[in-house]
Amino acid sequence: MNTLQWIRKYGLHLKKSFGQNFLNSDEIVQKIVDTALINKDETVIEIGPGAGTMTEKLAFSGAKVIAYEADLALKELLTERFSNFKNVQILFEDFLRADLTVHPAKVKYVANIPYNISSPILQKIFSSGLVFEKAVLMVQKEFGERMAAVQGKEYSPLSIFVQYYCTVKEEFIVPRTEFIPSPKVDSMVVSLTPYRGFSPDDKDFFGFIHVCFSQRRKNIKNNLRPILDDPTDFLLRCGIDPLLRPEQIPLEKYILMYKIKHDGM
Repeated sequence: MNTLQWIRKYGLHLKKSFGQNFLNSDEIVQKIVDTALINKDETVIEIGPGAGTMTEKLAFSGAKVIAYEADLALKELLTERFSNFKNVQILFEDFLRADLTVHPAKVKYVANIPYNISSPILQKIFSSGLVFEKAVLMVQKEFGERMAAVQGKEYSPLSIFVQYYCTVKEEFIVPRTEFIPSPKVDSMVVSLTPYRGFSPDDKDFFGFIHVCFSQRRKNIKNNLRPILDDPTDFLLRCGIDPLLRPEQIPLEKYILMYKIKHDGM
């Protein structure tokens, strides 16, 4: 059965509170799974399996699949659909509250994540203490563009947050018509490959970034006035034009600025 048939079988009403827009294209689901390059000996975590369309494709890869579903109304459907899959474990709990350190040392994430909690999910993935090798996530198109941006109007604290930990690749666009129900915007599949681990001290760095972006239309010198006595001198020592706007400064320069400020150089 396809996604719509499973939904009709159980008389389900999709909930806005859970950000439920279920993908209804086997071709796109397979493309997402292929992008993750999953091997049989790997563990894959799926966030929000919904009706289980992606879960099933992941299961056929032979990998161990652990799916977190917060909506208990889907329990009967998912239990029936995967009753014969020994490599699938459905956990009916909130991913954002789960202890991910109970899982194997390295995992891959593959998920169509709800638009309304995309940022908290990213924060959870990075800060959980669980090392991951790759994440292939379907997000709102504009959110994906912000994740991958390196300058310009889409470049934001979100861009820096994600790119501080990972390389980001925009994989492909998924039209809104491929979902049940159809959302108001298109989606994007992005892949994240980590190169840096999380540290509890990182929150200070991101606090500094939010100060830098506090007023996007102002130059970086003005935004730094509340926390620096002489922002012009500081920026020149960092090799940064004080008249640049936050969206014109690359990640590497933000890291340098924070290091110099933090170390009192």
